Amino acid sequence: MKRNMKNILSGFLAVVLIAAFCTPAVALDVKVTGKAVMAGYWESNRAMVEDDETAQRYFTTFIQFDPVFQIADGLKLVTRFEGLERVAGLNSIGKESPWGRNSENEQNIAMKRGYISAKILGGVLDVGYMGAGRTGTDFMDYDADVFRIKYAYTTGPWKIQVVTEKAGENSLGPNGYSDADKDKYQITPSYKWSGGEVGTKFQWYRYNDKEQATSHPYKQNYYLLCPWFKATFGPVYVEGEINYYFGKAYDYNDPSTIEDKDYDSFNYYLMGKYTFGPAYVGAQIARVQGQDPTKADELNTPGAPSDQAHMVYQPTLVLWNDWTNRWTKQGFGTNGIIGNKNAYWVNNVQLYQIMAGYKPFDKLSFDVTFAVAVADEHPVGYVDDDYGNELDLYATYKLHDNLAYTIAFGYLWAGDYWKGTNANAQVGDDWLLMHKLTLTF
Repeated sequence: MKRNMKNILSGFLAVVLIAAFCTPAVALDVKVTGKAVMAGYWESNRAMVEDDETAQRYFTTFIQFDPVFQIADGLKLVTRFEGLERVAGLNSIGKESPWGRNSENEQNIAMKRGYISAKILGGVLDVGYMGAGRTGTDFMDYDADVFRIKYAYTTGPWKIQVVTEKAGENSLGPNGYSDADKDKYQITPSYKWSGGEVGTKFQWYRYNDKEQATSHPYKQNYYLLCPWFKATFGPVYVEGEINYYFGKAYDYNDPSTIEDKDYDSFNYYLMGKYTFGPAYVGAQIARVQGQDPTKADELNTPGAPSDQAHMVYQPTLVLWNDWTNRWTKQGFGTNGIIGNKNAYWVNNVQLYQIMAGYKPFDKLSFDVTFAVAVADEHPVGYVDDDYGNELDLYATYKLHDNLAYTIAFGYLWAGDYWKGTNANAQVGDDWLLMHKLTLTF
């Protein structure tokens, strides 16, 4: 690992030196931003077992660099490097990990993004590895590094963006399947005004598994319609979003042996805040559809991102916390009922949350939320659909203009959903204490 780190740092230094030597010739301007996050966690009872708590205490690190190389007016190279993404004291689990944490690749400084951005034909053309997964509000958003070709054109308050994204490539390899790729195509028009914005994303997901050597080869040909809005009316701010998946989720090559599935997933989110002086109050409701056990011919759950994606929408500190779930690689409950992947992807839930905050002076802020969560669909044989109620408290103090300290505490009064199919199971509550330093530059 030390040798890999040395090689990576040497390569990065060489790039910087070359850029510096070439500066007089091309007038290269390099701007570097980024962040470093050092956090500690103490979770009481992730298994939610009554009177049998197994506490977890651990410290984590994460560093990100975002160098932008301005080559000429309207032309730049945008990059991102990340490193030290690990749990302190925990040995590496190998070069790669499907969960993206504590592997050698994550512990070392690795290049995550690199794309050319050029002003062309009145718009901006981006080509290469860049961020994906964000649209409109934070609802169901995620951060992922993928290969894209993106063109955005802005005229007055209007903006239109078209994207083609390579989600999977399978034509190169030992078997050379020529027709088994995954591609996404999308168009996103939006309109902005002084008090807000409105827009919609229409995405076409195409997966052709015609020649794939699987027991039941299939194709996917479905769509995502995602309208959103954000608006401010004096002291009131409101935002909302709908995510609707439709089309063919599984179109099997031999439908006589297995039934096709249509996509039908309707998800929504609405949030409002009222600000008065240094304080605010607000509320949100959200629904992420679960799988209806009575509909074998439909897929009702929304499309989840890849395992490497970082979730943006994290409404609660204990449940559906992207970072703690990925660091621990564990689901909740004795059987991991919300399993590894689903632990950080907000799924199968109807969420009702109230919130408030107070900022006594510029450097200090307090926030509190209280959420009620129930399963959107009741799995077959489950005792109940109640996830529980969660209270979250946050306090943030700016030690410097670029350095903030946050301490947060969340308490989950666990519901009977965690009993699964065992009506005699005893469920215990869970709480989480987090503190972290965030440096931005």
